[in-house]
Amino acid sequence: MSNEPNSRLDQAVRLVQAGQRDTFREIVDAMLPAVRFFVAGRSLPGVDVDEIVQRTFVEAFQSIGQFKAGTNLQAWLFSIARYQLMMETTRLRRLADYHAKYVPVALARATEMQLQAELDDSARADHLRDCMNELPEHSRQVLRERYESGRSFAQIADLLGRSEGAIRKQLCLLRQQLHDCVMRKLILEGSHE
Repeated sequence: MSNEPNSRLDQAVRLVQAGQRDTFREIVDAMLPAVRFFVAGRSLPGVDVDEIVQRTFVEAFQSIGQFKAGTNLQAWLFSIARYQLMMETTRLRRLADYHAKYVPVALARATEMQLQAELDDSARADHLRDCMNELPEHSRQVLRERYESGRSFAQIADLLGRSEGAIRKQLCLLRQQLHDCVMRKLILEGSHE
């Protein structure tokens, strides 16, 4: 009775080797539980057992011409599964080594850059306040109307009795002036460290 399933599988192998590729489904159906059990029993944590089983059958399908019908199909499939499992274990170890070596460095670098950006933003804000205080009152009023009150160019022009174009031009010049002032202060601050 035990020879009957083997002869059926041997016949399926021969048919697949002869070009009836859809017969491979019979091999998968018959051998899937054994291959899955084999892989699950030898897998490390983190290994996707179903992925390894699938790769095993894909490799078996692609290499079926090399299998000698009448020999032990299960042993052949287990050999393929063992190889697939070794490749996956090696891949996971390399990935773990990479993360152990480079992720802490990258994380530390990113954290340092974030802290530096926050410090830079804080320093910029302090310098911007100082630079604004150095401006004449009428210039500060235009900036306050635009950026604190959120008024449009037209509204500011009406409020101050000037043209909209003049307000646009003044704001453009004031932004450039403030930028230059903040950059000078940052450079001076950096040279004193």
